[in-house]
Amino acid sequence: MNFDIDCLRTFTLVADTMSFSRAAQMVCRSQSTVSQQINKLERQVGKRLLHRRKGRAIEMTAEGHRLLQFGRKILQLNDEAYSSMADDALTGSVRLGVPLDFFGRNFTAWLAGFKTQNPMAALEVEANQSDNLLKRTERGEFDLAFFKQESGARRGTVVLREQLVWAAGRNFTPALDSSIPLILFPEGCAYRRFTISALRKSRRSWHISFVSPSFECLKTAVAENHGITVLARTLVSAPMREVGHQVGLPPLPTIELAYMYGHKHRSRVVTELTHYLANSLTNTDAPQMPHARTAARRVRAAAEPTTPSWSID
Repeated sequence: MNFDIDCLRTFTLVADTMSFSRAAQMVCRSQSTVSQQINKLERQVGKRLLHRRKGRAIEMTAEGHRLLQFGRKILQLNDEAYSSMADDALTGSVRLGVPLDFFGRNFTAWLAGFKTQNPMAALEVEANQSDNLLKRTERGEFDLAFFKQESGARRGTVVLREQLVWAAGRNFTPALDSSIPLILFPEGCAYRRFTISALRKSRRSWHISFVSPSFECLKTAVAENHGITVLARTLVSAPMREVGHQVGLPPLPTIELAYMYGHKHRSRVVTELTHYLANSLTNTDAPQMPHARTAARRVRAAAEPTTPSWSID
């Protein structure tokens, strides 16, 4: 019995996203085709791989976890073999720094897409506060770093501008005359700096309720009604909701998301990854994971720009 490589690739995407629709977008196929591919694998192994309801993946079965481990190895060898035969295969390593809120985006899926197309590239990724990312990039500790800054700061190459908003849980509404409990990333985060600045200018009392470098922890604290946070509007999703004028909170500025290279000579893999991530950030409504070279052409045409860490080899 031979496994179908395309089916295995789709299965790993479904497992990573727990969504048939998102996996379908990534492989540029219909949701029904993705479902058929999973069914084909289940018929081959004679076991259920996913628990699902109405086409939505709910959770992996024990057999699904087992096949996923082998599937990743098979795909890695397949992609490395193909890449090694290509004359223009991307090789080398990239030390990449990203803001903590990247984990509220499709960042891990973007990295998976880049690695699928460029298996010989090695990525070393660290999430940190924007201020730290800037300083360390200037010292040459990163080959490439994305960071947030005030609009018009003129540092790095701007990818997009985002509106900051106040976000709270479904049932949290502070009294107009009460101190605002804040849920924040650690010091050095641009969101934190703009939050405190806005409250001080409006002379609204506040206190820190919860601090974490983890986006998921921050989101959970908001959902559990421990206080209010500030995020880019695109990052506010259920169970969080946008609040503001109705509870007497001051207006917030727009911010820029930009990138900067380290001082060392930029390799081709660094440049390709830069354009790929920039393209992903500006096309978050349609995350179809184009090849890095395609993404680079699109961005060039349009523009002519303690902490979690891990490595992907």
